[in-house]
Amino acid sequence: MKKKLSLTIILMYISQIAFFILFFMLLKNHKLVKWMFVFVAGLLISPFFGRFYCGWVCPINTVFKPIDFIFKKLKIKRFKAPAFLKSKIVRYFMLALFIGAFAVTKMLKIKVNILLYIIGTATLITLFFEEELWHKHLCPYGTMLSFLSQKSFTKLKIDEEKCIGCGLCQQVCPTNTIITLDSKKRKIEARECLMCFQCQSVCPVNAISLKSFKQ
Repeated sequence: MKKKLSLTIILMYISQIAFFILFFMLLKNHKLVKWMFVFVAGLLISPFFGRFYCGWVCPINTVFKPIDFIFKKLKIKRFKAPAFLKSKIVRYFMLALFIGAFAVTKMLKIKVNILLYIIGTATLITLFFEEELWHKHLCPYGTMLSFLSQKSFTKLKIDEEKCIGCGLCQQVCPTNTIITLDSKKRKIEARECLMCFQCQSVCPVNAISLKSFKQ
């Protein structure tokens, strides 16, 4: 499967590296709590640009990239997300657990960096399961962003008239959020889209593009 290295993809890689360096510098200088400002910014722009934070900024997603690359090169297959973990109850439980843990550590002044534990947990899970499990069902940040992205102003959209139903976009989507319609055409569920443009990079007929809600 050949991917097109478009300017958008190049800019995304640059953004991922830049924010990962920022994250590392904050960690090194014991100022990681300031990363919350970056995440809050991601929340604020999500009604306009969807889960942009997930695809372009999130250090967890950036860590996933070399793991995914190595596993594909070695042809190591990971388990699919278990059905019982796809429940919305599990998703909201993880969000409540995160908020509760964050609140307790702050109130009791416990010096524990919740974000580092989340990254470690996410990385461990992704060594055994496909990325969808974390991005779409377990990540507390992803749950908040998904909720705020339901009516995003801009989104990646598949032109049904151009779509030939090859399914290549589905194969590269890290959140398994591209569905097959009765017509065998494909459709992107915008609220779970990471705005990573991987689907666009493999589409052989250029049927995927960024659209505003008016289009």
